[in-house]
Amino acid sequence: MAQMTSDMEIRKKGLSILFKNLGEVDAMRFLSQITYEKRDYLKLQDDLFKGMSVEDIYKKAKKHAEKKKAG
Repeated sequence: MAQMTSDMEIRKKGLSILFKNLGEVDAMRFLSQITYEKRDYLKLQDDLFKGMSVEDIYKKAKKHAEKKKAG
């Protein structure tokens, strides 16, 4: 008999897939669109990139784009 996956494990897998395929910013935007809570996208963005320089963000975006192109 197959073991049932817990709700927490399903959430973790789902979030992993979202972030891998959409990237951090678009995944957060998607999540904010499907939840009923009011969210401040700009605050989420500020929190997501807190402590990062523009160069850090650029390098991360470039790495993500190269990964998507290769995969």
